[in-house]
Amino acid sequence: MSSIVRQSGGQVSAEIDDEVVMMNVEQGNYYALDEVGSRIWALIEQPMEVSALCDRLIEEYEVERAACEIDVLKFLDELLEQGGVEVEGQAG
Repeated sequence: MSSIVRQSGGQVSAEIDDEVVMMNVEQGNYYALDEVGSRIWALIEQPMEVSALCDRLIEEYEVERAACEIDVLKFLDELLEQGGVEVEGQAG
């Protein structure tokens, strides 16, 4: 939870109808993010600690911390596997 995440530079993204569509330029993979995924993407445009990201999402959505942390970590892991995010300090 103390790791710092940010969007990686290899992504092209655009907002369409309150969702973000993005493509990994290097891999040629295309993704569509739902409302919450799009919000996470917007928040990590600048480097952000995962715990702070969860704090923001808890403020904006009706979600309990434990569920938020699980879902955010899963989402970030998927983005990491696809080259969508960069992570600093993987201590948490």
